[in-house]
Amino acid sequence: MMVKRTGIPLYYQVEEVIRKKIENGVFKEGDMIPAEMELEKEFHVSRITIRKAVENLVQDGLLLKQQGIGTIVTKHFINDEVNSLESFTEKMERQGRKVTSTLLEVRMQAPPEGIGENLNLIAGEQVLKISRIRNVDGSPLALFTTYIPAYLGIPSDEDFSGSLFEVYAKYGVDPSYSDRSIHAIVVDHTIANLLHITEGGAALQMNYLTYDGQGRIIEYAEGIYRGDWYHYKVRVYRNARRLP
Repeated sequence: MMVKRTGIPLYYQVEEVIRKKIENGVFKEGDMIPAEMELEKEFHVSRITIRKAVENLVQDGLLLKQQGIGTIVTKHFINDEVNSLESFTEKMERQGRKVTSTLLEVRMQAPPEGIGENLNLIAGEQVLKISRIRNVDGSPLALFTTYIPAYLGIPSDEDFSGSLFEVYAKYGVDPSYSDRSIHAIVVDHTIANLLHITEGGAALQMNYLTYDGQGRIIEYAEGIYRGDWYHYKVRVYRNARRLP
């Protein structure tokens, strides 16, 4: 495969091809990618170009160089295919992943600026704030901060180590649909340490408003996902036609 001589740097083109092969499962976790000499021949570029592309993928955590062995794929992408309302735990377990939580903070408090408006609260009403790291297969994938109206009756001493949807069910709260927005952020020192990524790198922040069947907002949440591991996928239809 010869890369194109365009304004896009050659190393970046090579990097993206290898990244796509990891994403699509051509290179699987634990696989060894071809040696530098083979990649030179495949892409018709210099050894320096190949090394730059591979080094970037190593820094992103997708590849690992092992002395005397070669360069191996360290992990699969995590796919979030949005076509139904599922909890984070449900989505990950459906992909065969093991999910755990690192609880950072749980407390009842007055809503921070803007949160009360998002939840349609009146003055004086409180929220239950839950902040935790969601780990997948033993590695941190996302930092979640969730605000739940206090009037739903969920206490701060509840077990929040698993799925919040299971907690909701326990208290008769039935999530029905969710509005979401997503944007890129630059990772600061605190988030970088929590998610084990490089400070100043990119991450994806997704904001959620979740409703019950009566249209009542039951949570506002902010999720910050590692950009090197998390892949957000959406299927859309033209003119509401559902094609096979």
